[in-house]
Amino acid sequence: MASCWAGCTRQTVMAIKRFHQSGPRTEDRLLSKGLAEDVAVIHSDFADYLRARHYAPLTVDHYQRRLVHVACWLREHPRHPALRELTRRIVPHLLAQVLPRRSPETRMNYRKAVFHWLRFKGRYAEPVSRPWASWLTDYLQFLQTHQGVSQSTLDLNEANTKAFMEWQFGAAPANWSLLKPTDIWSFARHYVRGVTPVTGKSRLGYVRRFLRFVHLKGACGPELAAAIPKVAPGGPGRPEILTQQQRCKLLDCFRRTTPEGKRNYAMTLCMLDLGLRGGEVMGLRLPDIDWQARRLNIRLTKTGRGRQLPLPAQVLDALKDYVTFGRPQNGPYDHVFLRHPRRSGYPLSRSVLKSMVRLAYKRCAFPSTWSGTHRLRHTFASRLHQRGIDMKPIADLLGHRRLDSTNIYTQVDMVALRQLARPWPR
Repeated sequence: MASCWAGCTRQTVMAIKRFHQSGPRTEDRLLSKGLAEDVAVIHSDFADYLRARHYAPLTVDHYQRRLVHVACWLREHPRHPALRELTRRIVPHLLAQVLPRRSPETRMNYRKAVFHWLRFKGRYAEPVSRPWASWLTDYLQFLQTHQGVSQSTLDLNEANTKAFMEWQFGAAPANWSLLKPTDIWSFARHYVRGVTPVTGKSRLGYVRRFLRFVHLKGACGPELAAAIPKVAPGGPGRPEILTQQQRCKLLDCFRRTTPEGKRNYAMTLCMLDLGLRGGEVMGLRLPDIDWQARRLNIRLTKTGRGRQLPLPAQVLDALKDYVTFGRPQNGPYDHVFLRHPRRSGYPLSRSVLKSMVRLAYKRCAFPSTWSGTHRLRHTFASRLHQRGIDMKPIADLLGHRRLDSTNIYTQVDMVALRQLARPWPR
């Protein structure tokens, strides 16, 4: 038994010891044995599966801990299926019971761990035996091969496309010649009922892109995709970007005399002057910085492609200052940005980064509705666009494959445009 629990958390081992000391019944012994086997796989084969996909050691450790937590909860509640019997469909409802008072972000992190487990076990993709299943398979293959979308985007496309096909065709073959715009409207009304406008807009967008693929294959006309209604998101479609004065005020609010201030200043500059995503900032490693060539290597991102960015002097100086005088040295992790003062030397989490930016907005007396890091990325793209840079170079810097994605990030200075407007002729 000792070898089965190698690498487990101390809390897990103590819980199993208490369980055995309480004199379990025969069926409980079987449950405990199954739990031990699952945890042994989590800390051996599953960990090797993640490492083979180049996940960082800290990420592997996080996924292992979350899975052990879920496995122990399932053993304490035997009316639920064991970890080895989970299916993707029941995971969201299950995690709501496992983590009843935890934040949505925490549940999302647990869901990632469980989904990776299901992929490892070959139980993630639930087989579709409908006559129209080939359309779904071809579409996902098209997205992966020709558009290079990430696995998470593939999953969203699969779920929404499957919902549309189930609604429209059920157990019958896909007969596109019988489909009419009125059928599309009926589905849209059903599919967005009870959800927020933002969610409804996203759901119908995935279906619209699938119908465009069907049109590309020559099975239907363009009127089906055009029949998908566009949902107003209920608020501004793009976050308000920072003006030059606000940008300077934000950078000046960090105390660069402390290690934490040096770190926060350097991270903010990476998002403001390089357009990095929050996840890309947290994922930076020391070998990614080429100090001599003044270049930054961005590893594979959610689009499945990395990129190299030139380092402006201000960003380079900020990184040097933090790495030399602020970053904890001789730690086990090679991430550029680390935690301190609490849990000093550990990599950052997304919540720490978002909290840092939110507090910086508050210190600068920016609007109370401002939050999140993506506003800085939008500011970077819009500043380049306002200076006359073409969309293609901006897309390359942002790591976008498609220009329509970049268009979302660029905003036109309406005040400057008013100066070009001529009076209406009389």
